[in-house]
Amino acid sequence: MAIVRSAIAGILVAMLAACASGPRVYTDADPATDFSRYQSFAFMEGAGNAVEEDYKTLSGQRIEDAITRALQARGYSLDIHHPDFLVNFNLATEEKIRTSPPVYVGGHYGYRSGMYVGWPGYVQPGSADRYTEGTLNIDFVDRQTNQMIWEGSAVDRVTSSMRDAPDATVRGAVASIFAKYPYVAGSNVPVAPAQ
Repeated sequence: MAIVRSAIAGILVAMLAACASGPRVYTDADPATDFSRYQSFAFMEGAGNAVEEDYKTLSGQRIEDAITRALQARGYSLDIHHPDFLVNFNLATEEKIRTSPPVYVGGHYGYRSGMYVGWPGYVQPGSADRYTEGTLNIDFVDRQTNQMIWEGSAVDRVTSSMRDAPDATVRGAVASIFAKYPYVAGSNVPVAPAQ
């Protein structure tokens, strides 16, 4: 058992090192939770599906597969009949606009101060940057109490290269979230992050 936990810890350290850059990741945990009680998981019915969908989307299946691999790498087992905790996830995109105001340029010209004054009417125009922001949320819920025990989210700008490589994009987003999940199955001792 100690060998298995050592191997799992080694995998976690390698994954943490691989996730040094990427999306903005936010996590939160119930401080009263004893994570050593959890050794098995299952997905909530309808996890990853919008309310109107009664089928698993391709993105949803990719995310579920990536979460399953991440949890199994930490020693958790998939148990659809009697899991210790349930996993829910959601993927959402939002169109955003980031604007910068116009810049009025004026003043003296370097070494010719006193001899040259900038044209008072010169304006560097502002800009508007339109982009899509994607957010992946992953929640862990205690099956017996139906209380959330941990949540993580990854937020990033969606680029055309991400859309062209959905498998790698999903794996990267899930890995970035799990890089901040500090536990392995059956342990309440956080795994030290890579330096």
